[in-house]
Amino acid sequence: MSKFTRRSLLRGALGGTAVCMGIPALDLFLDGNGKAYANGQKLPVRFGTWFWGLGLTPTVDGGSRWVPKETGSTPWTLTPQLQSFAGLERKITVFSGFKAQLEGKSNVPHFSGTVAILTGQTPRNDKVYDAPTFDTFVADAIGGGSRFRRIDVSPYGSKRSYSTRTAGSAVAPADASPLELYTRLFGEGFQDPNSDTFTPDPQVMLRKSVLSAVTDQRQALMSSVGAADRSALDQYFTSVRSMENQLAVELQKPAKSESCAVPERPADAPLARDLDTITRNNRQMAQLMAMGLACNQTKVFTVLHSDGTNGVFLPGDPSIYHLHTHEEAIDQQLGYQPISEKCAELCVRGYADFVRALDAIKEGDGTLLDNCLLFGYSDTGYARIHSLDNIPMFMAGGAGGAHKPGRHIQGNGDTVSRVALTAQQLVGLPAGVFGEGAMRTTRSVSEIMSA
Repeated sequence: MSKFTRRSLLRGALGGTAVCMGIPALDLFLDGNGKAYANGQKLPVRFGTWFWGLGLTPTVDGGSRWVPKETGSTPWTLTPQLQSFAGLERKITVFSGFKAQLEGKSNVPHFSGTVAILTGQTPRNDKVYDAPTFDTFVADAIGGGSRFRRIDVSPYGSKRSYSTRTAGSAVAPADASPLELYTRLFGEGFQDPNSDTFTPDPQVMLRKSVLSAVTDQRQALMSSVGAADRSALDQYFTSVRSMENQLAVELQKPAKSESCAVPERPADAPLARDLDTITRNNRQMAQLMAMGLACNQTKVFTVLHSDGTNGVFLPGDPSIYHLHTHEEAIDQQLGYQPISEKCAELCVRGYADFVRALDAIKEGDGTLLDNCLLFGYSDTGYARIHSLDNIPMFMAGGAGGAHKPGRHIQGNGDTVSRVALTAQQLVGLPAGVFGEGAMRTTRSVSEIMSA
């Protein structure tokens, strides 16, 4: 057995001065399958959500332009609206036929379906969550040991995410451009894990000391306010605790990472909502996020490609995608709305671009995608009528061997919370139940889970 481990240092002398060098994550340090370090510690699993608004476009006769014909363990084949998934069919699971249950509540257009998936219950009011979103549970469970417990981004240019830790209207802010994301991941405070030098920043030490000094006052304040204020303070102090975690990580020399290569700083390009610009921003942010994961800056992220009232538009088109879904006539020969379909196809192409960015980075004997789970979802099954039936959802990646991708799962009217519960279990959460009321479920989608 080799005397070297992944924590070994190469030691020597140069001009009478002792020197040492770290060793990257070589195959030598992995187990025989390239899935874990030789000491049994697994390569980390990462998790991301990727949202686009307005779903996908069905045909007027009730058919679908996106649902594969094959179901179960048979590999699915490409459909017209999933053409951008070409070459990824065996790396993506497609979910169709799942729905959000209203239980007598009003359907809040462009919001009810989203919240049903993320919280396991449909909302009572617009822009108000009745429970935390499940990505925060995942971040708490697997996000430790990285600078950022979770990062939220939006190629759409939105400053708001669809992630919240509490009931209410407050949501986490989002980085709204490639430059903002680059600055967060690789700007001030970033320590290159492959650098041979490491010097803790005195300013980081000072900021951490200041935050630690007010711990007692924070606890006293929490105990002296009412329930509403406690909720607001909890959201605020959660960001403080995240900052404390970030500073603690920045004060430690990062572990070597064979896959980490600091990318070039993107240009400060203007933001726009034409689909050409959003596609370009999404691809840049996909590459930045993938490298951020490889460099252990975070393990959990959310992406808002476009919000529920999707305001993207085709270059030169005076109308936005959202208006087309309601006002565009159905082509009687084609049987669907052609402009709406084009917009939908270009939106979901952004998910494929994210998958490819994760799959392009080698990690162990596979790729970063093999150790990720990227959960893609939308808000509606048919935007023209705000339907909550047949909401499209996808999962890509191996989740460290837990996910068996490449299948099409037909839900047959089952609740969307089953898919959300499955995502949580695939990344290692000991979640046995998710959702409330008619959406409460203990049934995961076992067909895609490794034994």
